[in-house]
Amino acid sequence: MKRIIYFSVLLALVSCNRIPEEKRVLEKDKADKVFVMQVPKARCANCQKVIEGGLQNVAGVKQSILNLHTKEVSVVYKPEEISKIDLEEKVKTLKGQIPCK
Repeated sequence: MKRIIYFSVLLALVSCNRIPEEKRVLEKDKADKVFVMQVPKARCANCQKVIEGGLQNVAGVKQSILNLHTKEVSVVYKPEEISKIDLEEKVKTLKGQIPCK
């Protein structure tokens, strides 16, 4: 039984640490701004889905990328539609919803 528990824990740790290199690139127009915030507990694709998916439908957000290697979310946004403060609050809320704690 101990072996099964040990193997399960080891498998979970290894699977969350096998992160492919981030190859996506931010696309920004002249009027756009970029907001970057640390997400130190993000470790897996599910964390990416929560953060990026949560930002996808926010008015004024054009694109977001959560890089699991740097533990940073980068957001391209239109400052005339959403403020940096509102964006920061939204990311803080989403950080609390990620599965990796």
